[in-house]
Amino acid sequence: MVNRGISMQQALELLQQAIKLAKQFTTAPLCIAILDNGGHLKAFASADGSGTARGQIAQGKANAALAMGFNSSEMQALVMQEVLPPMFATCISTGINGGFIPLAGGVLIYSDGQLLGAIGISGASSSIDEQVAIAAIQAAKLQVEPNQ
Repeated sequence: MVNRGISMQQALELLQQAIKLAKQFTTAPLCIAILDNGGHLKAFASADGSGTARGQIAQGKANAALAMGFNSSEMQALVMQEVLPPMFATCISTGINGGFIPLAGGVLIYSDGQLLGAIGISGASSSIDEQVAIAAIQAAKLQVEPNQ
């Protein structure tokens, strides 16, 4: 059997925590995508009233975190600080059919130092999306850093 990181039980717990926490952080309807460490969609939820593209954006944020090996907010910061040219992110996104969204809201998920996957959230501001993702990971008793 291939170990794909996050278990279904962990993914569903994380999804429930994110749904619950979204109400505390924002009134905006969020989409939440959880990917395993191989980039496969493990769990997904779309709040009533969310935009039609929010699901793909949430998945793209999680995918960006997995693809780069760090949270999508770090990629956003590198582009904004002109460490990386905007074209870098555009080329990656184009190369994988738009499945790479380098905006805050994609956060890696760890347990006992092992990468389990990533969560991506879209619907509020990117910073709130990321806050909900981090709080949900912690509430699910998982980690946002490998050495926590």
